[in-house]
Amino acid sequence: MTQLPLWQESVVDQSEIDSLGHMNVRFYLARVDSAFQQILEGSGLIPRAHEKLRRFETYSRFFQEQFEGNRLETRGGLIKANGTIGVTGYFEIRNQETGQLSACFIVRTGIIDKETQKPRTSPLEGDLLKLKIEIPDYATPRSLSLKEPKQVLLEDLEDLISDEPIPGMMSGRRENIILPEDCDSQGQLREDLELMFIMHRPIPGQSQDTFGPPQLNDRAGRRYSWAMMETRQFVFAKPRLDDAVLSLSADVAFGEKWRQSRRWMFVKDTGLLLGVHDSVGVCMDLDERRSMVIPEDVRVGLERNYLPNLA
Repeated sequence: MTQLPLWQESVVDQSEIDSLGHMNVRFYLARVDSAFQQILEGSGLIPRAHEKLRRFETYSRFFQEQFEGNRLETRGGLIKANGTIGVTGYFEIRNQETGQLSACFIVRTGIIDKETQKPRTSPLEGDLLKLKIEIPDYATPRSLSLKEPKQVLLEDLEDLISDEPIPGMMSGRRENIILPEDCDSQGQLREDLELMFIMHRPIPGQSQDTFGPPQLNDRAGRRYSWAMMETRQFVFAKPRLDDAVLSLSADVAFGEKWRQSRRWMFVKDTGLLLGVHDSVGVCMDLDERRSMVIPEDVRVGLERNYLPNLA
């Protein structure tokens, strides 16, 4: 395969390390967004004064953890995709010293009106065609679909998904609120903030020593958490200042050491569907840094709240 164009070189900073001791996914995405912006600006696809860029879809597949001090490179280009809303690209992040693939991404980014959030059509043509590449075989989705997820009503999900806490943190109900520091000048959630991270941060008034997935303990005292192997996010809209946001999550598939979850995120008061987030996580022993069998109490919760028809 011909080497992909290089868009960025970087070093993993200590501030990018999360509670699991590795670079958090949000900083992978920041590198991808920076590379994509360079491509679009170089091709003349630039937001006007009343517009801004939005990443509508994101597929991520992770291969190898990255740690503080690692030198990374971001490479990629545009790929052909159906539709004219946004432009789709493929990117990968590698460890510069070893050459090993850390993660790869298929993303669709486009230009929207700042106020109405209405997208501008942007077909792949002209100078953009010169940057077209093919997705390598090793980067194609393994477990998750790239089809647009089916839209559902908040009231229907509330009848299906329990309010009770479910062991293992990847399913159930979560709420939070959009704060002033989360918003841009239009009072909308900033484009560089993922709604998923808003949902999993402490609510106002709670403290947080670290960020990222929580460290859990099984009945034998082993520390474990969930390492994301694949994720896929689809953004329909962004919330506004002071919106109460609600996430309802269900497990739609699972195995001995892994689970696949789907999260729907809404504005609580209006029922507006903001986005859908799919993930495949492997249960990871945090001391051995390897996969482990899902703890029994978590598996019982999985079986009780398993909703495969929502996949």
